[in-house]
Amino acid sequence: MITAKDIANYLQLTLNGENITIKCYAQLSSPLPHSVIFAKRYNDSFVCQLNDVDNILAIVTPEYTNRLTCSHIISNNPRLDYIRVLSHFFTQEKNKGFIHPSANIETGATIGKDVFIGAGCYVSTKSVIGDNCILHPNVVLDNRVVLGKNCEIKSGAVLGQEGFGFERDENGNPVHFPHFGDVIIGNNVFIGSNTTVERATLGSTIIEDNVKIDDLVQIGHNSHIGEGSMITVGAIVCGGAVLKSQSYLAPNASVKEKVTIGHRSLVGLGAVVLKNVSDDTIVAGVPAKEINRNK
Repeated sequence: MITAKDIANYLQLTLNGENITIKCYAQLSSPLPHSVIFAKRYNDSFVCQLNDVDNILAIVTPEYTNRLTCSHIISNNPRLDYIRVLSHFFTQEKNKGFIHPSANIETGATIGKDVFIGAGCYVSTKSVIGDNCILHPNVVLDNRVVLGKNCEIKSGAVLGQEGFGFERDENGNPVHFPHFGDVIIGNNVFIGSNTTVERATLGSTIIEDNVKIDDLVQIGHNSHIGEGSMITVGAIVCGGAVLKSQSYLAPNASVKEKVTIGHRSLVGLGAVVLKNVSDDTIVAGVPAKEINRNK
């Protein structure tokens, strides 16, 4: 049984109101009895809506102080705290230490503790999977891919295969550049469905700790994704590009090869980045141009 007090204690915040039982989670637009909800901005209509429902716990901004009759927790970031509550109290963990019988784990692969590997996965002999990682069905780790701890790779992702590197010969025919490098991935990395991360030609393709990558993303060979960066659906990071820490690529953004995106910078929807972006900068357009500072 979960109580409102349990949630407040977990968040290290104060419970205001009754210590009700929490049975489920709900949306602000349709709160349910004995549910936990959140409001990330203040609105008078939200106050009336929340006060009309019995036995709910609301995680809300400081503007709601002394305005609610329902049980509530004041938070400086309600959405973040709500995510933490859902993850801690409601998420069902997969079976730790489970490898599906249909998964192909080659001899020599290194598998850490409490790893989940779903149906149809392939893990090459040179790959390393750290503790508590989750590989959803049909993930491919080819050649040498090193995963840190607590990584989650969604279905259909392909990591470690060769990139699109060619040089024309004397007759103009493309000749493939052999890829002898690897893919090094840090801790707490999330990689979405049908995303590809290419191994380096020489050296390493690197994804640092706490990086989150959406579905249908292309990460080119020898690229380097800095700590805490987020790359959303459909984005393309060409070979040798660098995203420094806490950078953000919006949907369908493209970064030219060997271009650097600065720390904490944001690349807008569908932008095409052809030259380096400074730290703390917002760029948008085709070609991408600075439109603001990211403060």
